[in-house]
Amino acid sequence: MTLENLSIKKITMLRRGYIALLSVIFISAIGVLIMLSVVASGVDASKTDLATQQTGESRAMASSCAEEALQMILETSTTSSSGNLTIASGTCTYLVSSVGGLHVEATGFFDSTVSRVKVVISTTTPSIVLSSWQEVADF
Repeated sequence: MTLENLSIKKITMLRRGYIALLSVIFISAIGVLIMLSVVASGVDASKTDLATQQTGESRAMASSCAEEALQMILETSTTSSSGNLTIASGTCTYLVSSVGGLHVEATGFFDSTVSRVKVVISTTTPSIVLSSWQEVADF
C-alpha cells in the first residue's frame, strides 16, 4: 500500500463516520420532536379532562340546590324563597319564584365553572309535579 492509497482510505472512513454521526443526530432530532408532540397532546388532554370534571361538579352543585329548593317547597309550601349551599369545595344558590309560573332557578359554582338549572313546577298539591328540568345558559 502506498501512502496515497492509505490517505484515500482514511478520508473514506472519515466520511463514513460523519455520515453515521449526522444520521444519528437527525434520527435523534426526529425522536425528540415526536416525544414533544406526544407530551403536548397529553397536556391538552389533561386540561380537557379537568374542565369536564369541573363542569360536572358545577352541574351537581346546581342540581343539589334545585333539590334543596324543591324540598323547601314541599315542607313549607312557599312559592318565593332563596338560599345557598356549600358542599365540599363548591357552592350553589337557588331562587324560588312564582312570577311567570312556579319555578326554581339554581346556579352551581365549582372553581371557575358555572352551571345553571331551571326547574318548572306544574303543581305542588298533593305532591310536586315537574314539567321541566333543564340546564340553561342564563335565566
